[in-house]
Amino acid sequence: MDLLNASGDQLARDVQRGLVRAGLRDVTALSVDPKAGRRLILRRGPHLYRMEVRPAVGLTEVPSAEPGWITLVVDNRFDDTRARQLTDMGVSFLDDRGNVHLALDGATVALTAGRTEAPVAAPAGPAGQRGADTLALNRASHRVAFALLCRPTLAGGPIRELAAAAKVSVGTVHNTLAQLASAGFLLDGDLHDTGRLLDTWAEAYQRLTVRSLSDRALYAPDGNWPGALAQEPQDMLLGGAAAAALLDDHFRATDGLVYTAELGPAVTRLRLTTAVTAFPVEVRQRFWGDGLPSPRADLTPSILIYGDLLRDNDARSVEMAARLRSSDAHLRTLDR
Repeated sequence: MDLLNASGDQLARDVQRGLVRAGLRDVTALSVDPKAGRRLILRRGPHLYRMEVRPAVGLTEVPSAEPGWITLVVDNRFDDTRARQLTDMGVSFLDDRGNVHLALDGATVALTAGRTEAPVAAPAGPAGQRGADTLALNRASHRVAFALLCRPTLAGGPIRELAAAAKVSVGTVHNTLAQLASAGFLLDGDLHDTGRLLDTWAEAYQRLTVRSLSDRALYAPDGNWPGALAQEPQDMLLGGAAAAALLDDHFRATDGLVYTAELGPAVTRLRLTTAVTAFPVEVRQRFWGDGLPSPRADLTPSILIYGDLLRDNDARSVEMAARLRSSDAHLRTLDR
């Protein structure tokens, strides 16, 4: 973190990261001015707080703030003596080292510097587990995790870039990053234990309801239909077993899975009909944005190929998934 020099979305990300590391896991920070501002909106549960971030240089007394605003004083590092002084003054502060004192509505909700109070505990789950031990992905946060697994460098980049890649709101990204940090998958803008995160993502994907764009089964006239995707791959991408078979000569696949924005163009280009053949093709809605890498221009990201194979839940597909995880360069990188 670089709290003194950061601004906009990066400052919001750094403040949220620092508060999460201090144990305040139900907090989200959003920038009022995403490009250059030093003012944030802090959300904790159902409550919203307006916060202005100021440097600690030259601070000798409790800083004044506009009515309705909370001042958060930041520095690269507060020594223990200075941290205790600021705490005694009732000043909310945060530094790059993790020293935190945050007071909301007149009560201290986070304190890690020169502790005189117990740290804020994460809420326990229904089985008595702490929030840091588990990661529950809903449909929206699952998309964020997917984008991060496809392109891990998004974890340290602009929030809006990650939101665009996952096709979710900025608020969803903030919340998901906080969950990932709490579960130990994210620290200081870097993904950690990505192999375990891939397992968690894949398990959650098997539980999600995935619907086809067509309410009727569709079929291609012959086994040459994937070639039509290779000719113009920008808006239609091949996934599942058919994609895995193109990457591994050990397998053959007659069934297909296509991701696209609309059903009509796919039906036309692939000549799909309801007449039953040996080549069923399922067409699904594409749920991610641009910029996520894939093994080939006409294929979905390898993360999704892997997940769709596991969703099939048959021995052949599981074997294909295992071979893909050991042979695909990107998946191997995640397991390192």
